[in-house]
Amino acid sequence: MALFSEHFQWPSTSVVFESIGGGARDGTAEVVERGGRWILKSPRSFSYATGQTGVRVLTASLDGTPTLIRGTIVGIDGDLGLRVDELRVGSAVDNAQYTTVTATFEHLASACSYRHEDGAARSPSQALLFPEVDGAPQMEAKLRSGGNSITLVALEPVPLEDFETQLAVFQTMLTLAADLPCGQLTLVATEASGQTVSVFGRDKYAPFERTPRTPVEYSLRLAGDWIQHTIERWWAAYSEWKPVLQILAGLRYQPGYVDADVILSSAAIESVATALQQQEAPRLSPDESRPILEALESLTGLNHAQKEVVAQLKGDLGRTTFRSKVEQLIRQVDDDVWQRARLSIEEWTKQFLKARNTIAHAVSSGIWDDGVLLRGIRDANWIVLTLVILTHVGIPDAAIDRAAERLGARYSSRYRDLEIFT
Repeated sequence: MALFSEHFQWPSTSVVFESIGGGARDGTAEVVERGGRWILKSPRSFSYATGQTGVRVLTASLDGTPTLIRGTIVGIDGDLGLRVDELRVGSAVDNAQYTTVTATFEHLASACSYRHEDGAARSPSQALLFPEVDGAPQMEAKLRSGGNSITLVALEPVPLEDFETQLAVFQTMLTLAADLPCGQLTLVATEASGQTVSVFGRDKYAPFERTPRTPVEYSLRLAGDWIQHTIERWWAAYSEWKPVLQILAGLRYQPGYVDADVILSSAAIESVATALQQQEAPRLSPDESRPILEALESLTGLNHAQKEVVAQLKGDLGRTTFRSKVEQLIRQVDDDVWQRARLSIEEWTKQFLKARNTIAHAVSSGIWDDGVLLRGIRDANWIVLTLVILTHVGIPDAAIDRAAERLGARYSSRYRDLEIFT
């Protein structure tokens, strides 16, 4: 969690606080900014001991409003201060239970727009159900037409963390839909008592403020009457494929070195391929394997290490290769969809497998210096993952066709000299 300085305007540069749970003395703190983060500077008010958690919880009244402050001990100007990670303005109750939460996200309004390829439209008044996930109970979700907000309603009061779990799953889906980072902008919760609380700091990133794309550019929109089925498939995949969908979001939120992005997206591809794998025949048929097995069985006088190698070789004969997993993954999507995405599957498979093996095994190769090829493989990996997942979660064919067309137009123009793109 992070409370970025631009997210909250303190009513005063001085805060009178009381400590909850120890590790701090009641006192008065000066609010200062360091590196875009807020820190409460209060000489000798905060302590830290080896083995003790660095988290402190305080209560305060900000401009007459009860507030809960949660933060982490940091060093500041030769003393210990508290880096503010979270504020709950409106209530000073720690570990409160909540009934509803409303969050706003970047680009959500565009994702809720309707396009004709989405087929029959969902009624704007129709509530959606977010299935139980990672211990968080099922919740009702309401999307506001034309707005960037979503409201979650729990059947019974639950901790804020349960709402955050549901919102995190939704945020990964929104990120795939927009092909852009979709930061959480605001979070307002309602306690079981009816008290409204504005929550700051329960987001991981500052707003990205990317220019939103028009709805036609989205890989997935939320306006079709099929979206409930897609939500159910997405929530199931989020639990069953961990951490694949989180990796996808991470590739958009924190793009790293291009070679790291290639290997990270490769890991996602392997996980998805494994999750979707049907019964795939091994490389060699039983008849083809038999003479090799007989030769291995004939070896005598082997030591323990040699026996382990022989056992591994026997296992490899019946093991599905990474290449076969990738080839099977490709078959999840119709050939004409790959063509619309302007992706040469044959060339991508060849270049992708070569790059993946080179990077994974740190092999000396010119590919490390071929930035254009690595970026092309990385972006092609994103297209492959997007179209496979859209197919898996039940997006209508017309919407998948349009998503493929827009992804192809977006990325292929950057790599006119790469045979990966047609």
